[in-house]
Amino acid sequence: MIDSRQRRRLLLLTAAGGAGLLPVRMAIGQTFPTRPVRLIVPYGVGTVSDGTARLFADKLAAVWGQSLLVENVTGAGGVIGTQAIAKAAPDGYTLGMLASNHAMNAALYPQLPYDPVKDFQAVLHISFNQFAFCVHSAVPARTLQEFVAYARAHPGELNYSSSGNGGSPHLAMAKLASMAQIQLAHIPYRSNGAAITDLVGGRVTIMSTSVSALLPFIKTGQLRALAVSGDQRSPLLPDVPTAAEAGVPGYVMKNWNGFVAPAGLPQSLLTKLQADLMNVLRDKAVQAQFAVLGVEPEALGPAEFTRRLEEEITSWKKVVREAHVKLD
Repeated sequence: MIDSRQRRRLLLLTAAGGAGLLPVRMAIGQTFPTRPVRLIVPYGVGTVSDGTARLFADKLAAVWGQSLLVENVTGAGGVIGTQAIAKAAPDGYTLGMLASNHAMNAALYPQLPYDPVKDFQAVLHISFNQFAFCVHSAVPARTLQEFVAYARAHPGELNYSSSGNGGSPHLAMAKLASMAQIQLAHIPYRSNGAAITDLVGGRVTIMSTSVSALLPFIKTGQLRALAVSGDQRSPLLPDVPTAAEAGVPGYVMKNWNGFVAPAGLPQSLLTKLQADLMNVLRDKAVQAQFAVLGVEPEALGPAEFTRRLEEEITSWKKVVREAHVKLD
């Protein structure tokens, strides 16, 4: 079911997505696509980004009458797949699904093989999902404030798991620890599933990752959700406060997803792609699937999407610097 907040977002989709749209006059836009389109996802199968990409791919393939082939090009924290997007021809036949860690990588890696803004054409920011901060049920903290107090009383003794160095779960926790002024040791794992398994097993103290990934264990009582990462509560955990509400003022982290293309995409193709993606975003079946995944629609056109990306790169550089995040 879509709550009132989501309904308000959806009412804004038309205005947000339609801003700047122009009639598609050029033949290239009218006939596109005439062959299968490649959609590169720089993240693993089973991630929120992957699921969102496949949901949109199915819908767009039906509209276009051409396959939209999802390729998970992983490695180096998303850098390899993102480079493949940047280096592709700007003809509309290679698109990319990027997420928040695109901005994080710009903060973490001083020399990327691409410019994180200039080498891409933002097409449409489509959604975001929240993270939950969860502890094992045996941890003696029922609120985030209690956990912060507990961590301060045991400096250097507590730890947190993540899906790997430099990923969104890592930086979400590093940002929280820095803002709350607590010391937590980072334990990176090879996958999100492995990190969650050790949290459920009580071998680590706390973790932050997508609400949907942690929800089954929250429901069974194996994990306790202390807060969520967004600026409003998650529809999947309406009784769990935001981190800002729970005692860390100013904390916000939303894991977004958006479509991009290589820089140099013709305006006619940009207009068509944006319009077609907006139509998918308005689809009630897509909205229903988003609700199941804990994903919330948020449409930002090319200019606003680019501005958001630039702001996030600046923000994550500050987090990386102040939290002393290192990739070794």
